[in-house]
Amino acid sequence: MPVEEFIQRLKEDNVPNKVSVVGLGQAFTDGDLIDELAHEMDRRANDLEYQTPTVQFVVEGSFHRSGKTYDLRHDNNLYPLQDVFGPQLERKEDGDWLVAPF
Repeated sequence: MPVEEFIQRLKEDNVPNKVSVVGLGQAFTDGDLIDELAHEMDRRANDLEYQTPTVQFVVEGSFHRSGKTYDLRHDNNLYPLQDVFGPQLERKEDGDWLVAPF
C-alpha cells in the first residue's frame, strides 16, 4: 500500500495485521508527507505496540549507517530514518533488513 494510504489507515485505526508500505523514499522528498507519517506513527505507537502488526516498508535504495543511526539513500540523497522510526533501528539478516519497534 502507498505511504499516503498507510497514513490514512493509521488515522482511522485500521492498520492490517500484515502490510507492506511502498514509497518511503519518495515521501522523504515531500517534507510534509514524511512529517505526517512520523507524526501518525508516533501518535499511534502505544496502540500499535499492543496490536503488534507487522509493517514492512519496501524501499528502493540502500541503507547507510551514520553513527548509531541509519540513513536511506534515495535519488542520491541521504534521509535520516531516525526521523520516522526513532533511534532503535537494528540491522537483521546480513544487513538487508532494518527492524524497529513501534
